[in-house]
Amino acid sequence: MKILSVSTATNHLSVALNDGQQVIVEKNEQDERNHSEHLDPLIDEILKDNNLTLKDIDRFAVAIGPGSYTGLRIGITTVKMFASILSKEVVGISTLQALAKGVKEEALVITGLDARNNNYFAAGYLSRDVQQNVIPDGHYNIDVLIKAIQEYVAKNEVKKIVFVGSGLKKQDEKIKSLGIPYEYGTDEQNVIHAGLIGQLAENAIPVDPDKLLPRYLRRTQAEVDWHKKTGKPFEPDSHYVEEV
Repeated sequence: MKILSVSTATNHLSVALNDGQQVIVEKNEQDERNHSEHLDPLIDEILKDNNLTLKDIDRFAVAIGPGSYTGLRIGITTVKMFASILSKEVVGISTLQALAKGVKEEALVITGLDARNNNYFAAGYLSRDVQQNVIPDGHYNIDVLIKAIQEYVAKNEVKKIVFVGSGLKKQDEKIKSLGIPYEYGTDEQNVIHAGLIGQLAENAIPVDPDKLLPRYLRRTQAEVDWHKKTGKPFEPDSHYVEEV
């Protein structure tokens, strides 16, 4: 199965072509503002280098969040358009799960993206042959995240924790208080790789392109302001958690 995968969730842009679990090619760019300009040329380059067209792709995959609001929309809109026009399969993959996929050793993997003010988009995964999400994807204050880790550790045998993503090293004192051997991810592990998204996508359940939505895990400021102004309830078709 040929899978074309995309991540525009962070300032790291990644595009990959997979043949099932095999990553044929992955191209990455560190580009904070121009994903909309660089995504299509990267896709075109990968296809041309492998003598393929979009019609040859069996399944499209994309990181659906959490992440940058604008960035997520760029990647999701692109693959939705491809899948809809070409009548191809499309799947969305958790950004945090894709980060966890990069850790190969057996450990509790805490994936996090810095959401400022000691808040993180974070989750906990067991890095085994079949990943298990043991701390749900969510928007956590660091103290709440540490408590969630403590509760999991108290009920399960955990020999090691690996922290991957962004902004977690500055919480080293709180992490140290867990009393469990830990380490931080390498530069390579701390970014989202489209090739790993492709591997996760092989066995994921395809969705209708129209139903592929970003998972922000936090309300946008515009939505908060709109709710305060109008008093109307928030729309039900997005995934949110309580503000912290």
